[in-house]
Amino acid sequence: MPLIDRILPKVISAKTHGVIDYVHAGTNLLVGALLLRRDRRAATGAFVLGGSILANALMTDYPLGVFRLYSFKTHGALDYGVASASEAIPRLMGIEEGGAKTFFRLQGLSETAIAAMTDYGDRSGAKHRLRVARRRAA
Repeated sequence: MPLIDRILPKVISAKTHGVIDYVHAGTNLLVGALLLRRDRRAATGAFVLGGSILANALMTDYPLGVFRLYSFKTHGALDYGVASASEAIPRLMGIEEGGAKTFFRLQGLSETAIAAMTDYGDRSGAKHRLRVARRRAA
């Protein structure tokens, strides 16, 4: 567990985290589209990052997940991977300077902070929890 995980309070719920994920994915996809003509490498990095965030959100068993293939805890581990990838994109894509490099660095920093403040133990809205409630009602 990263040190930042132990320091920051867990104030972001699963539902709020889901909203943040979709906004974060959309922001990256929009930035990719805006950069497409000026900087193809930065645009590609933004598209890859946005797509990975979107895929993680769609496949998570949380209130805004669609396919619900894995737990919110697994999603959290992947969030730290996305944060690392965000920080590495400028180096990997050869983005040496400018706003794009700053954008990716800020994405990595914000992803790390959001992940550290999220309560990944929040099972509200999880498919497993809904199944248990349905069994009890029947």
